[in-house]
Amino acid sequence: MRFPDPYALRMKSPRETILFAASQLTGGQALQEDYFLNFNDECFVLADGVGTRPHGDVASKFASETAIWAYKHIRQHRYYWLDKKLFMKRIFRSTNLAVWQKQREAGYEDGLATSLMVLLVGAKHYWLGVAGDSCAWLIHNGSTHKITPEVNAFSGAKPDVLGNRRLGLIPFYRAGAFSPGDVLILTSAGSANYLTPLDIQTSAASVGSTLEEVTRAAEALLHASAVNGSKENMTGVIVKRVEST
Repeated sequence: MRFPDPYALRMKSPRETILFAASQLTGGQALQEDYFLNFNDECFVLADGVGTRPHGDVASKFASETAIWAYKHIRQHRYYWLDKKLFMKRIFRSTNLAVWQKQREAGYEDGLATSLMVLLVGAKHYWLGVAGDSCAWLIHNGSTHKITPEVNAFSGAKPDVLGNRRLGLIPFYRAGAFSPGDVLILTSAGSANYLTPLDIQTSAASVGSTLEEVTRAAEALLHASAVNGSKENMTGVIVKRVEST
């Protein structure tokens, strides 16, 4: 009797792949103050420099790079890797300290601040941390769920951001299942504040299983924000888990 080779069976079984695309528009602004970075299709970072403060472009780029650096170093400690909420807090704490300290450097004494969104993607789950007013949605089985807090962009009240103070920043945290076929949409405030539920649903429905389709969906998302009146910096990121044989 011949037994099947378990390695061959694993090779033949469906494998899951992460597809993502990011798109940006400057809107009516002279400078792009949003910044996006990805590490190894497992850590996605989106920062949005605070427009009412100087050096927004520097703040968002510096925060994104620091968050990726923190992720790569902190994940080496098993204690944090097993507790993703604590892991996320540590990423935000390290990044916030770095942004706050940046204001002590020559040329930045007049201040700088930025929002920050960090998405971690695992084998079956996602973990999301947010400080600021960027937004994220999860699309599962055709249903759209906003997974970041509701923020009234025009009320004048703003969520806490990085750089305001040295200690005490506590990011919003959310975790959940991320199954094959699921889609995560991340947007900076300049896009999110001008998107309707129909815009989100339309974009999610157009996300196929190829990089080209995901890219077109991300671009369409920002086009919808622009058509709806946004003149701000806009960034849209789409992450999808797909099965491939």
